[in-house]
Amino acid sequence: MLMVSMIASAQIWTGYKSDSVRIAEYREKIGLDYSMPDYSVTSIDEKKIGSRLANILRYYEEVNHQNINNQNLFRRKIAAILVEQNEAFEYISPEFFKQKLVKIEKSADEITVVYKLWLDKNPANLKQVDIQYHFKDGVSESNTVNEMFSHMSHYAQAREQIDN
Repeated sequence: MLMVSMIASAQIWTGYKSDSVRIAEYREKIGLDYSMPDYSVTSIDEKKIGSRLANILRYYEEVNHQNINNQNLFRRKIAAILVEQNEAFEYISPEFFKQKLVKIEKSADEITVVYKLWLDKNPANLKQVDIQYHFKDGVSESNTVNEMFSHMSHYAQAREQIDN
């Protein structure tokens, strides 16, 4: 019995360690800058929000305006995040045709980015909805958000290298 308890305990610890390793990897890949003073802005202002977040959000907006295969994958991620954030979408996959940045805020170790999305016709009869990307200590509680921002950070890094 003691051996079974030790194995179960080790499996839980290994799983916990894997989660913490994964979170650390997301934090490093996303690379949000927390050295900036607290801010609340309504546009992508690199001087206030830092170059990494500015480049990530530029990529976010560029991909959503392009008609490429990457856009479809990207939009599916956004739809999955909407489902996580709004129970009205529990059984549907919402699609949107327009987006607008509402605000970017940093307070201590938290950064929140909010976009307004204009939705296609949907069973929930919602025309607009806000989507929120919230990070605490550089990571989101949502793995989908972390995956999407990790992907976008590759672009941000490339842009930073070109600019330097």
